[in-house]
Amino acid sequence: MSFRIQPRSDPWGAPLVPMPDAPPWWMTGLALLVALLLQTQTGSWLALRGAAPGFVFLFVLWYGLRTDMLGGFLVGMLAGACEDALAGWTGAAWMFATAITGALAGRTAGTVVSESRVWLVPYAALATLFRYALFALALRVEGHALPVPVAHLHQVLWQAALDALLAYLALTFVPRLRVSRVGLR
Repeated sequence: MSFRIQPRSDPWGAPLVPMPDAPPWWMTGLALLVALLLQTQTGSWLALRGAAPGFVFLFVLWYGLRTDMLGGFLVGMLAGACEDALAGWTGAAWMFATAITGALAGRTAGTVVSESRVWLVPYAALATLFRYALFALALRVEGHALPVPVAHLHQVLWQAALDALLAYLALTFVPRLRVSRVGLR
């Protein structure tokens, strides 16, 4: 008796795009370190109306779209823990929010969403908003509340726009970052 691995398919049975290979672990760690350095060192220079771009989060989205749910979850958990350590007061809120969002990015790996800038740029903005909502929920569970939610909403909308812009620029000027391997760009 032999077991065959069933190819991934959509709800209607059509096969999805082949899954790309995950980058090696050392390259993943190095890219996370570079994203952390970019976020901590250049975040204040690139800030727009109180919102700094999330280089670490964009890395987690990219990694999740290149791997699967488990890979996106694990790298998101590690990256979120690093952000919590740098923030100092958030407990495990960024870890929770980034891990869940990384897992959802991994869930969409190999679908049409991961194949084109037309989908990826708004996906980065919506993922930023979703991550922030999870962050606010985790803070509430930890017993902390955001002091002025409207001001934070204004800031996160600007951050979503910055993240979408950075995703567009990265996909435009660094072709190796594109997830597609089948030419559906």
